[in-house]
Amino acid sequence: MDYNLELRQRQSLSQTQIQSLELMNMNNLELNTWLNNEYLENPLIEQTGGGDTPGVTQEFGDWYGQNQMFNEGYGHGDRDEERHREAVPADKGESIENYLKEQLDRNRYSQEEWRVIEFLIKNLDDSGFYSTSVEETARLAETTAETVETCLEDLRQLEPFGIFAENLSGCLLRQIELTGAEDPVLTEIVRNHLGDIAGGKISAITRSLGISSAQARKYIAYIKTLNPRPLSGFSLGDTGYIIPDILFYKKGDEWEIVLNDDWMGKYQLNQYYMKMTIESRDPELKEYFRKKLERARFILSSIEQRRKTILSVSGAILEHQKEFFEGKGDLKPLTMAELAESLGIHPATVSRAASGKYIQYPGGVVLMKELFPQGVGGDQGSDNMTAGQIKKLIRELIDGEDKGNPYSDNKLSQELKKRGVVLSRRGVAKYREEMGIQGSFERRIY
Repeated sequence: MDYNLELRQRQSLSQTQIQSLELMNMNNLELNTWLNNEYLENPLIEQTGGGDTPGVTQEFGDWYGQNQMFNEGYGHGDRDEERHREAVPADKGESIENYLKEQLDRNRYSQEEWRVIEFLIKNLDDSGFYSTSVEETARLAETTAETVETCLEDLRQLEPFGIFAENLSGCLLRQIELTGAEDPVLTEIVRNHLGDIAGGKISAITRSLGISSAQARKYIAYIKTLNPRPLSGFSLGDTGYIIPDILFYKKGDEWEIVLNDDWMGKYQLNQYYMKMTIESRDPELKEYFRKKLERARFILSSIEQRRKTILSVSGAILEHQKEFFEGKGDLKPLTMAELAESLGIHPATVSRAASGKYIQYPGGVVLMKELFPQGVGGDQGSDNMTAGQIKKLIRELIDGEDKGNPYSDNKLSQELKKRGVVLSRRGVAKYREEMGIQGSFERRIY
């Protein structure tokens, strides 16, 4: 055993650097969720603006304002009676009616109860609420109030959660109950403070319930994830939506690249708490604000760096694949290493900037990573064609062949070689099958 002294240089990533790389990897929807959580936790971060893009948290005032008509509930007899005096069963569509009925066991109900259930379903409003009083419903359906209450109680157990609630508060409370997220403070806010939240009177909630502003903001953020209109946009199918991360616009001969993040709102330092950080005389409070300020500055800096990198990578892709975006040609072979070299950054950075992100251009929407097609089949070992271009060439050869004596895969390989594309017989067969083109025997016309 002996001792040696060695001098080594090693590069390691700090926790903040790792998180910065993780932010680069996120698409805009994931980043929005992450930022919203940071905003709720850190008083030094201030968020303003925001839009209505699908999947985006909506301003609660707007959210509540669109649904406060349902907050009246029972106890408005004259207005309810006037509003529903001429009520007639509305056609809610076969899909909704069947969807609700399929969740019920028909054998559990008498003929009279089933008739009332059908009446209630047909009189749901477009959002899934049922605000007519039990007494008024019994009169309209020509049945007893007890029967109506029994049927309503069962219908309120169905999906989507919150359906058949009498008002917005009842709808939200039902969702909270059925999802197991019950909390006394949350319940109290939904029951008595929706108006305060809509009016921005968070201090009224904190004083009334004895909670901090941060806690109140968390509760409000959760409430905004609930569905205020159970049947809004109801569909039995699963519809997927893609929200593009980058937008390519063409104005005349010039292209414009925009990062699609305006709907997320603007995040900045909160000047009020910045002032408290400077003026506070409490050492413990001052240290708390110092850490939160350091964290906020790191986040804002990382977001700005992410924006610059994604725009830079997008611009380089546009420059390389301009013919494709203009509809004048196919994608050209491109590797992330080549793009990284042209930008003077690491290939891993390009990979993170492109991961899971979509580009919208005049011709449609494309996954960013699909814009890096691997070059294959070039003559003398050069990868100068993409798989798409080779498939197009194979199709042209097959379309122009003698149908009485079609090309075999081996013959197609030879014809491709004449055109500077080196591809084995197996490679030809693979591309042919991917295009759904039959073999030479099946293509033969006698």
